[in-house]
Amino acid sequence: MTSRTRFLLLAVLAGWATTTQAQVPAAKAAPGAPPASSASPVPSADPVGTAPGEAWGAARWNMTPEEVLSAFPKAFRLEPEVRLEDGNTVTVGIDGHSFEGLAFRVRFIFAKGKLALVSLRTDPAKYVDAPAYEKLRKDLVARWGNPVESAADSNFIDMRQTRWDRGANRADLKYIPGVVAMVFYPRPAPQ
Repeated sequence: MTSRTRFLLLAVLAGWATTTQAQVPAAKAAPGAPPASSASPVPSADPVGTAPGEAWGAARWNMTPEEVLSAFPKAFRLEPEVRLEDGNTVTVGIDGHSFEGLAFRVRFIFAKGKLALVSLRTDPAKYVDAPAYEKLRKDLVARWGNPVESAADSNFIDMRQTRWDRGANRADLKYIPGVVAMVFYPRPAPQ
């Protein structure tokens, strides 16, 4: 997945792109699925794996939507799924996931039907300030070590990003005023 794709995905999930905010948050659970507002357990204290194939929690890269739904009891199918500009789909979600004192909405993104990216972001209806991002960043540095990249830009709006390489995986922590997002994806192969 290219950096442009990740940016577009973040834009969609933050409500910036042409997809309306109501499409993702208002997604309905599939019949018989648990309520979307339930918190989801993550099997490990570290939400992103470091071994090849490990993605986030019980998720593994290349899982199908059905496998992700089976791996997380609180996961639900988005109806309708969100189709991104690059053809990838946001198909499965978990709402109300708590991590390091923040509540996140988790969205699983699939490329050609296989898990390619996991996105966690705070609810845009509940403003999150920059100190919450800085606290989470500090907590992740203590847990994962120093990041491989950090960037900030306040020319247009206050945007911050920190990136960690975690074995075969990558984790990005992002702040855009009001929203904190974490994006997990396989680490690109060296060029």
